[in-house]
Amino acid sequence: MWTRQLQKEFEYLCWVHKVNLRTPIFEISPAKTRYGSWNPELGTIEISEALVRNYSWDVVINVLKHEMAHQVCAEIFHIPNAGHGEIYHRACDLIGLDPRFRSSSGDLPEGVMEIVAPDELSQESRRFIEKVRKLLALAQSENEHEANLAMAKAGELMDKYNLRQIAEDSRENYENVIINHGKKRLERYQRKIATILRDFFYVYIVFSRQYDPELDTEHKVIDIMGKKENVEVAEFVYYFLEQKIRSLWNENRSKLKGRGLRARNSYFYGLLQGFYDKLKKQNSRLHESCCKHSGSDTQTTSVLVVSSDTKLKSFVNKRYPRLGKYAASNVKIDFDIYAQGIVDGKDIVIYRGVHSKDGNNGYALEDA
Repeated sequence: MWTRQLQKEFEYLCWVHKVNLRTPIFEISPAKTRYGSWNPELGTIEISEALVRNYSWDVVINVLKHEMAHQVCAEIFHIPNAGHGEIYHRACDLIGLDPRFRSSSGDLPEGVMEIVAPDELSQESRRFIEKVRKLLALAQSENEHEANLAMAKAGELMDKYNLRQIAEDSRENYENVIINHGKKRLERYQRKIATILRDFFYVYIVFSRQYDPELDTEHKVIDIMGKKENVEVAEFVYYFLEQKIRSLWNENRSKLKGRGLRARNSYFYGLLQGFYDKLKKQNSRLHESCCKHSGSDTQTTSVLVVSSDTKLKSFVNKRYPRLGKYAASNVKIDFDIYAQGIVDGKDIVIYRGVHSKDGNNGYALEDA
């Protein structure tokens, strides 16, 4: 099953990046110290069983692309023993390989380890995240005014930080994180949370798919891309909102005139729309200043900054060179419950805390 999926991924990568490579023979290797290898004489690519079992499929794909880059050197550049020099990096560019996976420590791509233990952020980036932490801690105040003020200040800090980075930051510190709920479809409310992240948290969102090697099936996923510090904040906000709207539904469901999934989803969507409206209002002051400069009066500061970040666009294009548009399907809404959700959503305050990723504890924005 795994070799069949690897061949499918290989053929897709060749198509999407417009490279003409011979389909290799794929083998699953028992090796535990070498995650992948390309043999130009036999025309084989080996992928470690330990890699497939212990890491996400996104990591497997990047290791596959690492080996495909060596194949490009052999078959397109006709240099079968190019190593990891200039020719190899040209090959990496052809297939859009993440820079974290380009180097090698022995036979192991260092990028695999960097997914587990990311590079240290700059001192300024860490200060930024620490300030956001402190503000979100203040947002736990029982005083509603103080809580909303702290969250608003956190948003203002993100706006000012990212606006300044446009002119000052030359680092290409971009990364991605994948939200995978292990389902074959994304719920409408999950897409709405992704819209909130895109419009207010300085990240680029792509709805994609990811193979599950244990179940031999594909899941729909949300790929969050951006500067490392923004991705860290956005991931936290995603899981926070997922848990918050469920908590509010359990708290208020007995008061609402409706039952079942339609009522729940209507309330979820209303909560998120109310929260969206609240963020839009908080964003308005800096947004107006940004819009005077940009000539736009409809887009948020986040959307304007992300759309002007050419390095982020390059990062996204390497991962998804043939992006398409998604047309949202119509859903049945209970408008009375939706309206109540909007009212309640305007009271949501993001605060620092532990969140859960489908059973696995996550501590983004939380001290270890």
